[in-house]
Amino acid sequence: MRQLLTKLVGTALPYGLPVASVAAFLLVPNPWPGFLLAAATLLWGFWRWRLDGLGEFLLGRVLVVAALLIGFADGSYSGLTDRPVGIGVAEAISGTLLLALIAFEPRLVVALSTRRLATENLPVRRGPGEKWINPRSAYLLTSALTIGFWLTAVTGVDPWILTGACAVATVGFAGATVGAWYLRRRRPHAGDVGVVAAVRQHRPRFAVHFAAPPGSEYQLLMWLPYFDRIGDPYVVILRDRAFLPTMAAVTAAPVVVAPGIADVESVMVDGIRAVFYVNNSMQNTQCVRFAEYTHVQLMHGDSDKPASYNPISAMYDRIFVAGQAGIDRYHRHGIDIPTEKFRIVGHPQAARVLVPGGARPADRPPVLLYAPTWTGLSSDANFCSLPIAERICRTALERGATVIVRPHPYTRRNPAAARQLDAVEQLLAADAAQSGRDHKYGKVTSEQMSLIDCINAADVMVCDVSGAASDWLYSEKPFAITDMTGVGAGLVDEFPLAQAAYPVDRDAGNLSRVYDLLLDSDPLAQARHKMKQYYMGEFAPGEYEEGFLEAARDCYR
Repeated sequence: MRQLLTKLVGTALPYGLPVASVAAFLLVPNPWPGFLLAAATLLWGFWRWRLDGLGEFLLGRVLVVAALLIGFADGSYSGLTDRPVGIGVAEAISGTLLLALIAFEPRLVVALSTRRLATENLPVRRGPGEKWINPRSAYLLTSALTIGFWLTAVTGVDPWILTGACAVATVGFAGATVGAWYLRRRRPHAGDVGVVAAVRQHRPRFAVHFAAPPGSEYQLLMWLPYFDRIGDPYVVILRDRAFLPTMAAVTAAPVVVAPGIADVESVMVDGIRAVFYVNNSMQNTQCVRFAEYTHVQLMHGDSDKPASYNPISAMYDRIFVAGQAGIDRYHRHGIDIPTEKFRIVGHPQAARVLVPGGARPADRPPVLLYAPTWTGLSSDANFCSLPIAERICRTALERGATVIVRPHPYTRRNPAAARQLDAVEQLLAADAAQSGRDHKYGKVTSEQMSLIDCINAADVMVCDVSGAASDWLYSEKPFAITDMTGVGAGLVDEFPLAQAAYPVDRDAGNLSRVYDLLLDSDPLAQARHKMKQYYMGEFAPGEYEEGFLEAARDCYR
């Protein structure tokens, strides 16, 4: 139901409003339903994109203007003032120019984006023209003209003022586009001069390149505090403006949005010696092509998944892994990457994981963390246990456990997985109301608590083949891994970390036995200690984060 409502609000509602507005003007004698639906469409667009709506929601805004033109042409009413009914020359010119302006926005986005790169945490000096000629100003202008057209239709005021404003805007948009074209011809690779100068003045020693689909912020957010702790100036290069507010809010380092290859090249100023990456985005190749830098792959988690032994990693100069397991994983799967490319640096985020001094007191009810992964992009990467999630959590409740559910950030991208997660949350909500146990799930664990917070709050864990298992391993507490690929006895061969965990069958048929081992006897305590060093590196507890920091500095000094 939640997925259906999200689809309705995200797709049917925004485009249904302008279509309904057109239909209202055509079919309803009273004009006000059409006016209100048109206004609702415009308000939705402002709410959805704020000031970054240039080139967005074109069809909806075009339909609004078309609906108002139909309203002008309708002779059955004349707005709130007396004026000649029907569409006049001024209204026709204004509407036509406004339709042209909105339709031209994608070209204008390209033109204005080449003149100015979005940035935060960087003192950029700009001339008066650059301050005002930008995508946000252009969007405000077209929005103001659209509102003016709506007001003209509603009130019946003289439309010639709006006509003049539309004509001026048309000339301005054309001039900005021609000017941008001229600059590209004269200085095709100069980039944004103000931003480049500010980055150069910052004197960064390394850059962080981030390209990812929406909802992937966590991949970079987990590393930014450690980049700050390295102690040398650096610059964050984003390929998508949508990530800018989030990243700029958590670091004082300059953050620059460089959507094109030439933009990336322009901000790679003298002094940069290394570039760090946190995923294997295809856009990374647009930066790795610069051979003069040391390119370092960090990834955003350590696991036995295929993503952690992707052959694409071979294109980087150095590959940071948490422990020896990260190196052996590539070689075990036939990925021929020279050993000298690897650096064992630990997983610095795990330094915040608490290692308890002993077993859980027998008289205290257990707290279980359930951390399912997502379904992946292909069947060979689908380790998600949500199909058996209800049985996992229900059995835990029967054992008197308090349950924490921490799903992968991509979980709700799959409708079936989203429904399964909803069912688990409903189960926990019902149990909390009945038993008073303080289960944690939903926004509490996805927004207010980090994965490390969830690990520290739990005594035992059930997870899938994922990076959550490696982070949990640092705590040395008991955990179970689901066998969703159904390899059975081959689970340990395919995923060596399973040697330190209790396997849960694909149909969850052995859950009762698994919980006995997790909560009572726990015969794998020594195996976990040994596997921790193999997977997470052999660093002294107080020096664990320094392993990464020193290895990172070594890449550019």
